[in-house]
Amino acid sequence: DDINKQRQQQQQQQQQQQHQKPHVTTTQDKKLSPIYKNLPAGAEKHHVHHVYDGDTLTLADEKKRVRFLGIDTPELKEKQAFAEEAKQYSVTRCDKKDIFLTFEPKGDTEDRYGRLLAWVWVKTPDGRHYECVNEGLVAAGYAGVYKAKQSDTMFNLEKMLALQKDARRAGRGMWGKNYFRDYDVVVTAKGAAFHARDCRHLKNIRNLTEMKASEAMDMALHACRTCLADK
Repeated sequence: DDINKQRQQQQQQQQQQQHQKPHVTTTQDKKLSPIYKNLPAGAEKHHVHHVYDGDTLTLADEKKRVRFLGIDTPELKEKQAFAEEAKQYSVTRCDKKDIFLTFEPKGDTEDRYGRLLAWVWVKTPDGRHYECVNEGLVAAGYAGVYKAKQSDTMFNLEKMLALQKDARRAGRGMWGKNYFRDYDVVVTAKGAAFHARDCRHLKNIRNLTEMKASEAMDMALHACRTCLADK
């Protein structure tokens, strides 16, 4: 289909550019910002049919669903704090509007549910620049950095982690003092998640490292969905 053809063409363009420096630059070199001067090469233009939640939307063409790469927003169904704010952030920028999608050249382009895994870009209100909405959600404190596997690649990983740390230090969104309190966790040598010490997934694992949850998050690890589902 047309989406797959466009995606294959974009991957080829990005693979040809991998020897070069990062393909986008921020508008303010010394200030963290989700705003970029230009779109990445090969960005696909699409129209949004519906924003489902903070990190998921549906495209008008073929009703294909898109899962925002590199982030995880609070869950609406579980009525988690700032889930509505995260959704509104994406609605304001994307719902019923044109957006641009890019993909990781060496990463998966779809998840196990058949959703596209993409970086989502929109024009800024003045029409002169572009916002990476994934980064914007992290900067606002409405999303955390997320990697499903340690081997997952992200062209902007260091920046995403810096945006997350900055939001946490400033107490924005879900990092506010009334919502986030650091706690003790353990991590495995190769896992992508951090856990409570008594997590059932750790039953036969001996090589564990203790640290604070914030430290694990700064390593791009995410909370275990079994033992830390309520965190």
